[in-house]
Amino acid sequence: PGMHSALLATERREYGLAPFAVMSGGSSRYDTGSHVDVDGFSMMAGLAWRAPLEPENGSLLVGAFFEAGWGNYDSYNSFSSMPSVKGDGDLSYYGGGLLGRYEHPAGPGGLYGEASFRAGRVDVDFSSNDIGLPGTDSDYDSGSAYYGAHAGLGYVWNISEQASLDLSTKYIWTHQDSDSVTVAGDRIKFKAADSHRWRSGARFSYAVNEYVTPYAGAYYDHEFDGRARATAYGHSIDAPDLKGGTGVGELGLTFRPVKDSGFSMDLGVQGYVGVREGVTGS
Repeated sequence: PGMHSALLATERREYGLAPFAVMSGGSSRYDTGSHVDVDGFSMMAGLAWRAPLEPENGSLLVGAFFEAGWGNYDSYNSFSSMPSVKGDGDLSYYGGGLLGRYEHPAGPGGLYGEASFRAGRVDVDFSSNDIGLPGTDSDYDSGSAYYGAHAGLGYVWNISEQASLDLSTKYIWTHQDSDSVTVAGDRIKFKAADSHRWRSGARFSYAVNEYVTPYAGAYYDHEFDGRARATAYGHSIDAPDLKGGTGVGELGLTFRPVKDSGFSMDLGVQGYVGVREGVTGS
């Protein structure tokens, strides 16, 4: 969503900085062998700059952004040798990053490549009365740094003056550092975790007029790892695992209220089915 917003903010400008912002929120269930239900809100805001390259070598978009998110979750974990554990907590993150996109040839249509890098901090707290002595509440607060990057390729096929099809594929990596906490008197070490995802799909857009462009998209998102490993007293704890595929569908509307203005607004809804199930709005 951030790259799409930066493109919209700069498409009517040949030079100069343009502000952009994205907000999204929703509810999702993640299948981890057990499951986690998350309600959350996230935002991104930044500045982007776009300019043609000489001579007729395409165009370049670069930008910097701040990002943050907040949410709460309910978790359910079942084990083969002990009672199930229910818990809940809050989570938040904040950080910043850089993004870039090269389009060839200049202007809409043709091949493009894009990439981004982000870094920040994520904080999570957890509470459960299913751990430790009956009637007691066990909890912890955890915080660590995160890093992430993505790289992608795509092709925009201009089917007609109004219709276009954006075909894309991208690799997304996220890393979270390790941390140690104490739960019911036991020292737990969460190992560093990495997520490796590959997303491919297409978005069809149709410009009804100069002001309104509805779009629809479908993607397949595959998680190759996504395992959160932990140990207690040197012994491994059963790890939740997000490995698997998720189908993503989206519907949206881009609106430009003033002709030839740099201002635009994009409203969208996304649905998920598979390892992740839920809906978000942006």
